Amino acid sequence: MYRKSNASDFEGARQRRGRLIRSGLMTSVALAAALPSLAMAQARPQTATTERAADVQAEAESQATEVEEIVVTGTAIRGVAPVGSATVGITREDLVQAPVREPSALVASLPQASNQGTSLTSTGGRAAGVNLRGLGNNATLVLFDGKRVVPQGGNAQVSDPNLIPFSAIDRVEVVTDGASAIYGSDAVAGVVNYILRRNYDGAQITARYVNSLYDQVVVDGVFGKTWKGGSLMVAGSYDTNNSVGRDIRDYMLLDLRPFGGNNNNLVGTTVYPGDSGALIIGNTVYGLPKTSGARPTAAQVLALQGNPDLYDQSHLYDFYTERERFALLIKGRQELAPGVEVGYTGIYNRRTNDSRSGDGFERIAIRVDPSSPYYIPGMPNPTAAQTVVYNYSLNNPGTSRDQSNLEETISHAIDLTAQLPMDFRFNGLISYGKTDSCNVCQPQVNTTRAAVIANQASYGFNPYQLGRQAAADALVGGFIQQYDTTLFDSVAKIDGSLFSVPAGPIRIAAGVEYSRYKLYLKAQNTLNLTNTYQTSRFTKSDRDVKSAFAEIYVPIVGEGAGLPFMQSLDLSAAVRYDSYSDAGDTTNPKIGLTWKATDELVFRGSWGTSFRAPTLIEANPQTVGQTNRVFVSNGAGDPAIPLTNTATGQSAVLSRTGNTAGLQPESAKIWSLGADYNPNFAPDLRLSLTYYNVNYTDRIENLPNQTLILSSPANLALLRDFFITAPQPSTCVNGNYSTYNPAYLPWLTDPNAVYSPSTINDCSLVGIIKGGRLNLGDVRQSGLDFSANYRQQTAIGDFRYNLTFSKILKLEKSIVAGGPLFDALDTYGFQVSERGRFNVGYSRGPLSANVTANYVGSYLNNATITVAGVKKPDTQIPSWTTFDAGVAYEFQDNAPTGLGGVRLSMTVQNLTDKDPPIVLSGTTAVDLGNHNPFGRVWSFEITKRF
Repeated sequence: MYRKSNASDFEGARQRRGRLIRSGLMTSVALAAALPSLAMAQARPQTATTERAADVQAEAESQATEVEEIVVTGTAIRGVAPVGSATVGITREDLVQAPVREPSALVASLPQASNQGTSLTSTGGRAAGVNLRGLGNNATLVLFDGKRVVPQGGNAQVSDPNLIPFSAIDRVEVVTDGASAIYGSDAVAGVVNYILRRNYDGAQITARYVNSLYDQVVVDGVFGKTWKGGSLMVAGSYDTNNSVGRDIRDYMLLDLRPFGGNNNNLVGTTVYPGDSGALIIGNTVYGLPKTSGARPTAAQVLALQGNPDLYDQSHLYDFYTERERFALLIKGRQELAPGVEVGYTGIYNRRTNDSRSGDGFERIAIRVDPSSPYYIPGMPNPTAAQTVVYNYSLNNPGTSRDQSNLEETISHAIDLTAQLPMDFRFNGLISYGKTDSCNVCQPQVNTTRAAVIANQASYGFNPYQLGRQAAADALVGGFIQQYDTTLFDSVAKIDGSLFSVPAGPIRIAAGVEYSRYKLYLKAQNTLNLTNTYQTSRFTKSDRDVKSAFAEIYVPIVGEGAGLPFMQSLDLSAAVRYDSYSDAGDTTNPKIGLTWKATDELVFRGSWGTSFRAPTLIEANPQTVGQTNRVFVSNGAGDPAIPLTNTATGQSAVLSRTGNTAGLQPESAKIWSLGADYNPNFAPDLRLSLTYYNVNYTDRIENLPNQTLILSSPANLALLRDFFITAPQPSTCVNGNYSTYNPAYLPWLTDPNAVYSPSTINDCSLVGIIKGGRLNLGDVRQSGLDFSANYRQQTAIGDFRYNLTFSKILKLEKSIVAGGPLFDALDTYGFQVSERGRFNVGYSRGPLSANVTANYVGSYLNNATITVAGVKKPDTQIPSWTTFDAGVAYEFQDNAPTGLGGVRLSMTVQNLTDKDPPIVLSGTTAVDLGNHNPFGRVWSFEITKRF
């Protein structure tokens, strides 16, 4: 409702932006469409179809060889593999056999990756990122064909790989090593490069249906044409799914008593009442009787002290959002002259999300002054205002309280390749991208009106009236938060052979890069008496980055040297200098060494430094800031920080989140050693082992588990610098800031802060958590990655066995730079030390099948809760193993009419429908960072090749 009547100005602006984006997209399509015409004008006339087919095939084969030289992840030098670094490859065959189609999920399933941070599970089906080593989404660089794309997101900017259609991906290359010497910022934990199909000839369309807690329909198609000197590929996808309510799983309800937890529908003065509502006076909650709109008597209310009628809000909220997503990718290239080629890549993505996620409509705090006709006489503290907790959602069914988010991303990239003398080549790139995001567009409780609506007869609102009343709509306001992010990037690079030594040619690459980022944020709300939109935040940020880089590849020993246990020895060295207009300068080197001891055994090692500059969102404190009144578990045992609610062992605090001024870039030192073994006695067996070590300093992250700051004496001692002890004086009057402990005033009057509706009495506050994004000290992490791959050909078919396993040996953190380290490994909220995956694949002719076991190790829940005044002991969470399976049949081209080129497949994730372990921490009983609530997921797919 509010979107039509109150947000028309915003809608008009959004539509104008949409027209601009669509105009840019049409320009992209026109450019792509012109490529074949240009090719036809330049191509030689052909006299026979067979000659044309032969030319196309020859060109495709030559270009297929060329692409292996061009698209190499982890190095700037054409024609060589990254020296010393471990890489993980996901082939097109692997992609098709996988049970998932989201590009982000393809990488998240790797043991070297993590679901901690931004994932489709944690965001409820909205944005997703990639998180290698559990070091954070922004510590992993995401590339498309080796190119950066404008980041997505609002409150948290990430590179979302789900921008592109699945059908456009040829393979995925993952470098699990620092690479800032090659790529600059963000490549701390590694690089994930989604390599697009090149020289694709033909067409294919895929329809997919997914049945889980939600139903999803996907249509994905690709068309490609290759001609002499050029090619064009167009890929598109559309997917939609319905929403999933939080009440779909009982362990996501607020009432966790069946699992040994609390009934979080009533904690202190935070109450989720039924349609009759509740009454709060001071720190006491009373139930309200159903009186058909009459004011209840004090006797009726006093009889319900501490016993309000409750309704679990989980029945009114969605865990997973309804989503509609459209993606388009255009990729073309054309030879302009011998040795000169121009290419274009255009990406468009539009995602909408709608979910029931209103902000506090189930517990609106209605202020009732003593002068109001709705004031209940005879209650305690007769001169103070009373608070009626009104459930708008239950009493006004059918009214919209949905959050509606929209994100549009467009990217254009033009690259030029020119052959130079002496085996040198020039590569130039110019790209521009823009993301428009209505990150939080939703109705919001108008707390300003809630303070007067029961005290002014002109509103005609009765807080005791059950059912629909139009006057209650005055409580519905709106909130719109719009982000626009742009990226302009230009790169110029040359690479080639300097000269040859006995071991081979020495190759170099050198180049420069210039990038410009811009951010625009405008937030509006209607938290006023006129219910009209007002600007609550408006800020702009920009950044220029100037960079220079160089890399050299030196073959020290060649295979013809005849040295024992030394078939070859290759060295690479790279360095990159980056100058940020707002974050200073940084220089990052990297050295790699690959030693081929025998034709079976290869050793490798690398050392380098990496860095990450804060995103424009993180670097600007005016972009994100929220200060909430919350109850937190208090097991600190500090008498200066009293309990507010003894039954649950909780205290009311002011908790600050958001961004902080003056953030500095992160930096890291990374080294690794590894070996690859391909024995002659089993040529189809490949074994790989890598040890890595990361020393990560000045991490930018939210204060970890900040609501657990008082959960134990150890936690309080560890995070003491981030907590202000501030009990309110006995003279405190709720709502009168002049009577508060002065420590609260800077936080409650912060112009950058946003406050969620709350029924907590400010006079019960005992302190302030100084959270948010900060440079939070250091991380020391080391571990092992192991993989084994084996192919077996038998009389009944071909088998593939793939085992990957990652073991983190050490994960230590400090909260302040240079501070003492604490062991975070295998504890709640941090990376689990053991993740593994074992896959068995089978194929025979047109039939293929596979089974996969996915393993997540056990860890300690050291963030347990207090129930009935007793703190639960730390609990060991068991490991979790799930199984996926799939079967597919592909008809050959000579199949009966209509079936040629058809592939039918069925996959199932979590084959045994295994429930996640129960993890009691906070207000849920599941750890979405390590497990998911979806259970068994069926997927049915049909693909037709043309």
